Amino acid sequence: MFEIGATLREARVRRRLTLQQVEEDTKIRVKYVQAMENEDFEVMPGPTYVKGFLRSYAAYLGLDARIILDEYRSRVEPNVQPHEPFGGSSALGRPHAHRRRNTLAFVAVVCLLLLAIVAILGINNHPASTPDVPRPGASATKSPKPSHKPSPARQTALRVSVTGGASLIELRMGSATASPAYSKLVLAGHNKVFHSGRLLFLVVGDPSVVTVSVNGKAEQRLTGSTQTTYRVLTNRVVRI
Repeated sequence: MFEIGATLREARVRRRLTLQQVEEDTKIRVKYVQAMENEDFEVMPGPTYVKGFLRSYAAYLGLDARIILDEYRSRVEPNVQPHEPFGGSSALGRPHAHRRRNTLAFVAVVCLLLLAIVAILGINNHPASTPDVPRPGASATKSPKPSHKPSPARQTALRVSVTGGASLIELRMGSATASPAYSKLVLAGHNKVFHSGRLLFLVVGDPSVVTVSVNGKAEQRLTGSTQTTYRVLTNRVVRI
């Protein structure tokens, strides 16, 4: 185990770089650079931001970003314990739940049997109906079935531009709570273009440095606090 902050600080000092020079070169704000060197990761919006900044800063200083990120993950990210098939409380300690499941299964079987008996009795009590036979000379015409062709989905073109700093950009489809289809820390001067026929939701880490354009409309500068979610409409985005 080594100190992430001390390693970053020593590498910067060896290269005789000031915090202001780092901010100008990497577009990472001074307060975030200081947070990494002091290992004060709570200052940053979330783990995705931390890992993105650590990767960019380590590469800028000529360090092995993989080693820095592995050390961060070993400290911060929880270890997922494998499921033990014989762990936890004993199944013998839950007799009531076991009996309840058996009772529900029995009731379900009885209900199915009763429904089958009712159906059989209903068939026997009703005489078979005589099928309709068309009269001679009568033309049997069938009405044409209406055809329902699905209308093509409207494609939405969303352009996201980052200026003056770095920001986390996440794109979600269909629902604001869906798993991100795209999630990345985008640095200043870069932009991303997304095309989709589904309902789009945009999650922005730092809205103050992000502008968007929907379907070629005028650029819209975003407003809001950290980690703000927006719904993409046909010509603009709205905060939700």
